[in-house]
Amino acid sequence: MAEIIGVSMWTLVTLRWGDWRNFEKYYATILYFLFCDVLYYYLTYNHRLWSITPTPPLTSEFVALAGEFIVFISTILLFLGRYPSSKFFSIRWTALWVILYTVNEWVLLKTGTFVYEHGWTIVHSFIFNIFMFIFLRLHDQRPILTMILSIPIPFILIKLFSIPLR
Repeated sequence: MAEIIGVSMWTLVTLRWGDWRNFEKYYATILYFLFCDVLYYYLTYNHRLWSITPTPPLTSEFVALAGEFIVFISTILLFLGRYPSSKFFSIRWTALWVILYTVNEWVLLKTGTFVYEHGWTIVHSFIFNIFMFIFLRLHDQRPILTMILSIPIPFILIKLFSIPLR
């Protein structure tokens, strides 16, 4: 139920304040974000560090992942769509989103919708969120550079958390 409420809230907020006029501008970053998520689930299929656990009335992980995709698309339309031009405010804006995502994850942990495994903690998620939002903004500005810089991240996580490859 927590996920249904959360996804509904993200959707309503995005319908109201998301930058829908410039959807095409953010399309590549949306695909980058979704690709990274799908890659995570593929590489960690048998050794997840974090995962969504469907809670009633949801019973399918696929439905939970569809909700995750809606939240990610909403994130791009809100985060990048309202990104400030001032360096001072852009740092604050990114910090706000890191905190928002970390608190959101903490709430999902407390409701049993989100689970950590294999040594992953909320501290890891906080650090990951910092990099994630920096990379999302960087991808919006310099997509090729971002993709190049993204290549070592899965290898670092595989090494740090002893994720067995298939």
